[in-house]
Amino acid sequence: MFERIRAKVLTAEMLPGIRQKFRDKKIVFCTGCFDILQSGHAVFFSQCREFGDLLVVGIGRDKVVEQLKGPGRPVNPEQNRLHLVAALEEVSYAVLNDDTVEEGKIDFRHILELLHPDVFVLNDDDTAIEPKKKLCERLGIQMQFVKREVPHELEPTSTTRIIDKINFAWKAPLRIDFSGGWTDVPFIMQGKKGYVSNVAISPLIELKGGQLNFSGYPRGSGLSTSTAVKLLEMISAKTYNAESKSLQVIAEDLFNLENRELNWAIGRQDQYSIVYGGFHCFEFGTDYARPVISDISHSILEDFQKKLLLIHTGVSRNAQTAVEEVYRNFKTPEGASAIDELARCGYEFALALQKGDFALCAEIMNRNFAAQKKLAQSTSNAFIEEVYKFALNHGALGGKICGAGGGGAFVFISHDPEALKHQIKNRFVECFEIDFRFEYRNVKELNKV
Repeated sequence: MFERIRAKVLTAEMLPGIRQKFRDKKIVFCTGCFDILQSGHAVFFSQCREFGDLLVVGIGRDKVVEQLKGPGRPVNPEQNRLHLVAALEEVSYAVLNDDTVEEGKIDFRHILELLHPDVFVLNDDDTAIEPKKKLCERLGIQMQFVKREVPHELEPTSTTRIIDKINFAWKAPLRIDFSGGWTDVPFIMQGKKGYVSNVAISPLIELKGGQLNFSGYPRGSGLSTSTAVKLLEMISAKTYNAESKSLQVIAEDLFNLENRELNWAIGRQDQYSIVYGGFHCFEFGTDYARPVISDISHSILEDFQKKLLLIHTGVSRNAQTAVEEVYRNFKTPEGASAIDELARCGYEFALALQKGDFALCAEIMNRNFAAQKKLAQSTSNAFIEEVYKFALNHGALGGKICGAGGGGAFVFISHDPEALKHQIKNRFVECFEIDFRFEYRNVKELNKV
């Protein structure tokens, strides 16, 4: 059976014989790399065949395709592409093009000179028509153009889109919470409003082919890894249509999903931060969340990012201990006072950042950390306190432990975070930096839904 396909594969030396054999026929020629055959190629070949009796297709060689398309292309080797094209009904013959490329992306000059087709067909959006036109005029070949379109029952696609889809991974950021944590938990707030200032960060967590890529983040860092994983599982599910939902609905769906699994004991800040992306101060009520301060200039945020150091203590946190203590203490006078202070810090931090007052932001983070420890002593421990005090004595303007505390990562504000990093790592061999960037895209933009 393969012999019928092989009989339609030509070498360049065989082309004059084809022209002589079919001297009374109208030969049409078209060319391309045809890396991953798809519906658009089939339509194109059908369009080309309309211009004559036989269709000869020139196939770009591997090294030429790589030169034109870039590293990683072609996906399929030239002999595979050559024989696949030859197998199509509309194609009379297929041949490999020249092994060099000339001006106008012409890698088929010798093919045209040897074959002398009657018609050369191009897409009407070709970006290098003039050099091809001059070549055809010299050889007495008629040029024809076709539109890059498919019948209504087919979905337009391209090799690039197919490759992107094959390589597609669902993506979600993590988050840094600067102030206001715990005031996003409805059960704790008892009807009062809470405020949290946070920012989404990359590298992104990815889910591809059922496998998670944590991009080097250590688990238990206080950066909301577990919520990011839940988000990826939710939006990648075949039963979930993120495209039709607003960011708020996606965040609420994620909040409800996690709370069902955790007995309605958590807050909304993680879900909203990683779904919305960028920096926000969120207001939290009993049954809602909304961004209230988000209009901070990009230049301020970029300058602020340069002042930050995210450094892991080397100790994996046990958030459950802090959670249990918070739930014991939040109704006590001291606990209620700490909750009020955390809510103030959540809102005031965003106002200070809006003005570009990084020193005030650092002061608020120190206040926030003190309130966290007042609410739950297990937020910190002797080692965490040692790292914190050392950082303040060696260039940190302020900082706090991320998330519920008990271990994980610190975020510090410093005029020279690089110097601070080296000082901390030299003193505490357990500590290591976590490289990050602010992630401004929301989850729908990241996943193109």
